[in-house]
Order: sequence, then structure tokens, then C-alpha cells
Amino acid sequence: MPNGTGVIMDDDMIYYAKSPNSQGYQQTVKEHLQAVAEFARKFGAAIGLDTAAELAGQTHDFGKYSQAFQEVLRGTRIGVDHAMGGVCYLEAVYRGSVGARPVIEAVNGHHNGLVAYDEIRSELHAVADPRKRPCGNGGKMPAIEDTEQLQAANAAFRKDFPSFKPPMLSAPPIAELESMLYTRMLFSCLVDADYTASALNDDSTYLDRAENSSFDPQALLKKLTEYRDGIRQSSTADRTLNTYRDRVFEQCGKMGNEPEGLYTLTAPTGTGKTLALLHFALRHCQEHGKQRIIVVLPFLTLAEQSAEVYSKIIPNVLIDHSQSDLPEDAWELAARWSAPVIITTSVRFFESLFSDRPAACRKLHNIANSVVLFDEAQSLPADLTSVTLRAVNELCGRYHTTMVFSTATQPDFSARKDLTWRPREILPESGEMFRALQRVKVDWRLGEDTPLETIAEEMSGQDSVCAIVNLRRHARQIAGRLSELCPKDTVFYLTTDLCPAHRSKQIKRIRERLKSKLPCRVVATQCIEAGVDLDFRTMYRALAPLDAIIQAAGRCNRNGGAMGRVTVFCPADPRMPYPDQWYSNAAVTVQEMGPPFSIHDPENVREYYRRLFHGKKDKQKLRAAIDSRSFAQIAAEYRLIDNAGAQVIVPYSGADVSYASIAKRMRDEGVTHALLKEAAPITVTCFAKNLKIYAEEIPFAGHGKTQTVGSGVFLLCPQYTDLYSDELGLHLPQEESFESIF
Repeated sequence: MPNGTGVIMDDDMIYYAKSPNSQGYQQTVKEHLQAVAEFARKFGAAIGLDTAAELAGQTHDFGKYSQAFQEVLRGTRIGVDHAMGGVCYLEAVYRGSVGARPVIEAVNGHHNGLVAYDEIRSELHAVADPRKRPCGNGGKMPAIEDTEQLQAANAAFRKDFPSFKPPMLSAPPIAELESMLYTRMLFSCLVDADYTASALNDDSTYLDRAENSSFDPQALLKKLTEYRDGIRQSSTADRTLNTYRDRVFEQCGKMGNEPEGLYTLTAPTGTGKTLALLHFALRHCQEHGKQRIIVVLPFLTLAEQSAEVYSKIIPNVLIDHSQSDLPEDAWELAARWSAPVIITTSVRFFESLFSDRPAACRKLHNIANSVVLFDEAQSLPADLTSVTLRAVNELCGRYHTTMVFSTATQPDFSARKDLTWRPREILPESGEMFRALQRVKVDWRLGEDTPLETIAEEMSGQDSVCAIVNLRRHARQIAGRLSELCPKDTVFYLTTDLCPAHRSKQIKRIRERLKSKLPCRVVATQCIEAGVDLDFRTMYRALAPLDAIIQAAGRCNRNGGAMGRVTVFCPADPRMPYPDQWYSNAAVTVQEMGPPFSIHDPENVREYYRRLFHGKKDKQKLRAAIDSRSFAQIAAEYRLIDNAGAQVIVPYSGADVSYASIAKRMRDEGVTHALLKEAAPITVTCFAKNLKIYAEEIPFAGHGKTQTVGSGVFLLCPQYTDLYSDELGLHLPQEESFESIF
């Protein structure tokens, strides 16, 4: 049969999907499509997309039924896009029907990323128009260029699958945001199926390390109870606090038996929410057959701490975040989120829901039929609130996900006019608990600005005290003055200027000194506020959003007894005393509420959020990208952290990894995934504009001088390694030109 280029295609021709594997076996297109279709149907079944996912799997490599692609495998041709062939076939079969469009988007994007159907429609029709020259993804030539080639591919496909009948397809949701999440979920099933089938072709043992289904909620509930009993017996908290901790734990377990859906948990800090949430999740998994628990946390310090707690109860907890030092056998579990219990960051979780990339979307189908615990829910950026929570509503309503938003300062998202928000509260009478557990008195020192030196001098006369400020330059000023006034071994600096290994060791030393009742004076930024289990008698907090003030108060007098004291002050600084405009607006909102007022009254928290959310909308560029169904633009605009910063490998001597060894290999070999993982404990995120004066950017492995896109990974120049110190972590001269809240 002619193929449109004058080449006669043999009806008995064998079409291959891959190059020969390490054993010399070359998989056919038929074998690959069968395997991918089977996996995709299995993955899609959990979310009601089995038919569409199977179709995507069976047609995604339709374009490999072509002479052009076979020449690619033989090494005689390059620059060929086979994905477009599959979507041309689907367009010819379904003629643009609404139900087929998500399948077309998924198939087209399985290598290059998601693109809306309307953006590629003209290319799909160009195949049937002899006057036009079609163009494939990434500027490549499509494997199937005209009607003759499409007919030849169809004949080969029908020969391999003689009983194939195009299935009826359900229409996706009408609203654009929900429709795009539908496509991403379908895309996830296809991409994971394709990766998995391809990996199995190379290694028949792949699933042994890429899938962990050993989840026994009943056995874990027993271990949780045993662990909690041990905590209760050793608790030094007063009786009232322990009584409420018991109430929170038991109520969470009871509510775990309720129907799947959207929940909130609003409870004071120090009431044991970490274990109580796990109690809810395990009961819910047992009741509803949920596949996994995903714990979503806003900060790396929280992820580290929660992992430490959960690992005492649950074996093989998977930690997946940007700086997680995963062992090699956990890489695939992290790529697929196929472990029973996962701890991740809000950046990793939510940005994946709005991504257009195959690798980021691969895990999405495994969020379905799971319990997701989002701790410190107040950390969600206001200009992403509506689209994020609409996605959450859709996960709960369509994909059998149960989500819990937990915090001591529950945002009143229902105050947003652009959002429907109706969760069930696990502790509906929490107001009584907040009033009964008042453990601090707040001193509102807002009449005039307070010099940072004054804060240091006041702290020097106390033995159990912490100051939390909004900017790192403020933290350094206070810590520097404290070190002049007090013995240096009593002063601790805690920000993300410290690498994870350093920060963890610092927190451990602080805990030990507090437990031993030795003098301990801590200066920190926001990274210490949420969930870090430290307990001081006195707290200073620079004026901040109300939730940040309440979180800081939660690090004071955690176990009750004599009333602790929290002083809220305005730092004296002629420059902008806040990291960004939104943070400034939130702090001003606190002032406008007219302190003094009780931070323990939930009605004051609700009033704060009503004021803060009044008239607010998500950022305009993101809304426009959704309206225009631009997957790539949405991914670019949906950023929980606007500036991700650069990754700097630092010479912290207290880590279990060797800086000298990692630095030498990076300079010799370039940046590799394995080296980044190994270096994670000694990696600092740096926002300084003058970084390149003191550090060198290391190219990706194999790129060297030809690299056109920076790796974003830096090593301090040998003469500047002393810019990382045991006292302040990474501190570049004059780096104050750009500040970070952390």
C-alpha cells in the first residue's frame, strides 16, 4: 500500500513501538498499546474514567503505525512526532465530539505536555487537506502527514485490533476549570500507564519497587493507639489540656466513619491535631476502602517534623518534596504517589493539579479515592484561593477524595463571593475549647514602633523566650545583638537560611535545652510558626497577619499552667517591614480591627477573614488563562511561591553527607537527579540577586557550555565558603536587596 511518500508499505509489515530492550527484545506497537490500555483502564476505573482511559491507552501511539516512525527506530530519521497521529485518528472517528476532546488532549500531550483541543484542531484537519502541510508537536514533522498515511495506519491498527469499536464517551464538566481537571486526570491515567508499561518492557520487576499496596488501616490504628497511649502517659500538660486533647482525638476518630467529602478541623494549637488527623484518616480509609493518605504541609520544616512523628507509627512513609533525600528505591513511588502514606508540600500537591507536564500530572489519578489532610490551611495564597478550592470541591465531588482542612485559624472561605464552600466541621463546638485553653495573654504594643535592639535587650533577661519576625534581616539584627548580650550557646537563629540538616539539628538542640530548663533564646522567621513543636514561656511577634500571630502564640506555654505572654510589636524600620503587599495588607487588617481583642475568640478570626477577603479575586492572569483554556499559561501563573529561588549547596559540616564529595562530583559531572537528592540535606533556597558574585551555577550533566537554560543549582565559590556559618547559615553581603518571609 502507498504511504503517501511513494514508499510501498507491506501489509505483513511488523510495526515496532520501541528500540530493542537490554535483552534484545523489540516490542511491537500492538503489544505496547495492549499493555498501556490495560493499565490505563485499571487506573481510570477508580475515578470513573475507565472507558476514556482505555481508549487513550489504545490509541496514544497510533502514529507509530507509520513508515516515518519506523525509520526513527532504525536510526535513519529524526524530528518525528508520533502523538499527533493518534489524535488525527480520534478526530476522524469522533468528528470533534465533546466527549472525545479530553482524550484527544491527553493523547496529544503524552510527551510534550497538554494543549487545548481548539489550539490543535486546525492541525488535525490539515491531514485531510492536500493544500496544507501539517505540523506536529514541538515543531516536529508528524508521523502521519496525509489521508493515505492515515488510512494505512488505520488498516494496520485494525489488523492488530480487529474487534475494536470506538466506545461511547461521556461529556466532561462544562465549567472550564473543572473540565481541565478532568483532562488532567485522564492524562494522568495515560501517562502513568505509558511510563509503567514501558518500564516493564525494560525490567519485569519494575512494579516491585514502583508500587506499594501494603496498607492495613486496622493494624495501623492499633499502632496509633499504642503510640498515643505512650504520649499520654509521659505528658506534662495540665489536666484540662489533656482532656481536650482526648476529645479532639476521639471526635476525629468518630467523624472518620462519616461519608466521604470535604471537612474542616478547627482546634487550638497544642491539642494534638497531628495524631487526631491520622485517627480520622485511618478510620475513614477503613470505613470507605480508601487507598492512601496524603498529608499536605506548607513548609519543609513541618514536613520534616510530621515525618518524624508518623514514621514511629507507619512503616515506609513516603516523603516527597523539593528537598527530600529519597533513597533510590523510593523514586518511582514518589513519581507515581503509589505508596499508602505520603507526606508532601502544598507546592508539590496543588501545583500538580494545575500543571501541563506529564511528569507532574502522572500521580494525579492516585489522589482519587484517597484521604488528603491539608494542615495549616491558612497558608493558601489569597490570589489563588478560588481556583484552588474549586479544584478541591471537584476532587471531593467527582473523584471520591476526602479532604480535611486543618488549622487553629480556619479561614472563612465562604466570605469569598467567587466560591462555593460548604465543608463539614469535625469539631463544631470548638469555640468552647478555644476559650477554655487560653494559655497566653497578648500585649499589643502597637502605639509606636519598637527598635529591634530593644527586643534583643528584653529577651536577654529571659531564659525561655522566642522572637518571630517577618524578615530575615530583622532576625539577624536581633540575633546579633543577643549574641553580644548573652552567652552564645544560649542564642539560636532559625530561618531557611539554614539547610534542612542544620535546621533539624538546631531544633533538636533547642528542644533539649527547653526540656532541661537551660537558658534558650530563639530568633526566627515564620518557618517556626506552624506545627514546630517548641514551647516557650514568652513570645515576641512582629505585627503580622492574624493567623501568623495566633500560630506564634501556639509556640508559647503549650502545656498550660501559669499564663504565658505574647508581645505583638511594630518593628522600627524605615524600609518596608513586610515581605510583600498581601502580607502588609493582612497586617494592616489586624490593626484596623482595633486591638486589644481576644485572639482566642473564633468570631474575631472570622471577622478578620471577612475583612481580608472582602472584594478579593484570584489574580487576573490566572483567571484569563483558565477562560482561554491554556494549560501551559495556567501552569505558569499558578505558583504558590512566586519566586522559587536558586538552590545553593552549602558546606554545613554537621550533615551526614559530604559537601566536599558532592561539590567535586557536581563540578566534574554536572547536575544530576541523583546528586541533587544526595545534596538535599545541605541545600538552601536563596533569593539574593547578587548570588552569582559569590557562587557558580553548575550546568546539567552532559551540557557544559552548550547549556542554554540555567540549572538553578549553585555551589559557593571556594573563596566564599565561609559565607555559610553555624550561627546564621547562608548570609551573602548586601543580600537585603531581596527579602523572603522565611
